[in-house]
Amino acid sequence: MKFIIILLITFYSVIAYSHKYELDNMLVDHPWMKVINKNGAGYFKIKNTGDHDIHLLEVVSDSVRKIELHTIVTEDGVSKMRPVKNGVIIKVGDSIEFKPGGYHLMFFEINKDLNEGELLNATFKFKDSKNLLVKFKVESNKSSHNHDH
Repeated sequence: MKFIIILLITFYSVIAYSHKYELDNMLVDHPWMKVINKNGAGYFKIKNTGDHDIHLLEVVSDSVRKIELHTIVTEDGVSKMRPVKNGVIIKVGDSIEFKPGGYHLMFFEINKDLNEGELLNATFKFKDSKNLLVKFKVESNKSSHNHDH
């Protein structure tokens, strides 16, 4: 009996730690964010599991005044953060990782206090696909985020 209880606790702990959000044509894996004052940066991996390209247009949240898709570009040897116009396209079978130093989300003017481990709801909006509710876990103390699933 003890073995079954330990097994169940382990199973549910893994599920709680590795949060994923799915539609019939995509998977968003482990969305997390850093928060500094009332702004933040969001990271996740999105995989196209469908049979047509996915076009992520924007991300919105009732808890944030504005969320922008960003990337890092290098101009004259200097890395600069820039908004991505017209969204991001994920080709059939491909994945894109939004991570520090690359694609990421910028959260401007978060209207509630968020502490380590809390979740922020955000809706991913796509061209020609359903919206997807995703919950970003606050993990502000990480300089990068690497773990296996």
